[in-house]
Amino acid sequence: MDWIKRFWTKPEEEVVDELSVPKVIDVMKDDTDPEEVTIENAYKTRWIWYHTILAIEIFMTNLLLLAILVVLAVKL
Repeated sequence: MDWIKRFWTKPEEEVVDELSVPKVIDVMKDDTDPEEVTIENAYKTRWIWYHTILAIEIFMTNLLLLAILVVLAVKL
């Protein structure tokens, strides 16, 4: 009857120490208030706009290259 106790009893609760609990990392901690005008905010805003415009230009270039490929494929 020992096997019944082993399989049908509630397991003992584990003791949780602080080392086994995962740390919560706040990834938005370094974000700043957009209403506050600082050099860092201006840099972040310019960085975002620069990369957005760059991504649009790369997309347009890819469309142009695809159009050239289609034209060459049709003529050959």
